[in-house]
Amino acid sequence: MQLDRTRLSFNTGNMTGSIAGKLAAIHEAGFGGTTMWPADFFVHFEDLDTNLEHVRASPLACTCYMMVRDLEGSPPAVKSRKLELARQMMDQMALIGATTLVQCSNIGNEVDRTWSHAVEDLRNLGELAKSRGMRIAFEPMSQGQWINTWQLGWEMVKNVDHPKVGLVLDASHIFLTGADLNGIDQIPGEKIFLCEVSDFPDANLERREMLRNYRLFPLEGTRPIRPLVERVMATGYQGPFSAEVFSARYRAADPRFVARRGFEAMQRLFAKELVG
Repeated sequence: MQLDRTRLSFNTGNMTGSIAGKLAAIHEAGFGGTTMWPADFFVHFEDLDTNLEHVRASPLACTCYMMVRDLEGSPPAVKSRKLELARQMMDQMALIGATTLVQCSNIGNEVDRTWSHAVEDLRNLGELAKSRGMRIAFEPMSQGQWINTWQLGWEMVKNVDHPKVGLVLDASHIFLTGADLNGIDQIPGEKIFLCEVSDFPDANLERREMLRNYRLFPLEGTRPIRPLVERVMATGYQGPFSAEVFSARYRAADPRFVARRGFEAMQRLFAKELVG
């Protein structure tokens, strides 16, 4: 597999520190893009304008902005708050040139599992994104009790049938559900808005613990990351591959070390020599 390095992205949530330090580490490592969070702008002591200037001055593209949670199937009052949050996040995205907002599937215990209602909820979010010249990338979360596999996520995106709504394929969530990879290559590439890659050790811890603290970079663990990526590429997908590796170890490490290790792993995954 060969891939232009401009399609390689790195999640700022993989590391700690200021947004300026994160962006510098990601760029120096060789990545062309980054997935970002509101916390990158509002958690540290630097003022918002300074943080925004760091992003605008960086050559990195903002691959995606994270994230709206627990929208579909939520009570009306909660749903209204979530949509308002999405509007505010889109305001933030406009300031940094981001165009894709990730929405994670609802992992709450009290979810209205009426499929048609969930389709309507996601379509409404798609309409909001369309009005702002943006997109929604829907991510099925493995720790949820309802839409928790790539198959169900893709079924939702198909049923929503909105040009601004696509699918996130996250290796971590796919691996933790033990989902069959067969069929991924049948998804139209243009309906995949983001592919997140990672690995896991051979461990059997609680799912949330694995997701938050034990992810590994691709090919450092035991999961079939190469077959997954091969199937994604077979769809004709032209979007970014983002390293999303939340790990207690890496949060305690120097950001430059973490970014370099991530880029080396992505190089091994995609090609002996990256193009571009």
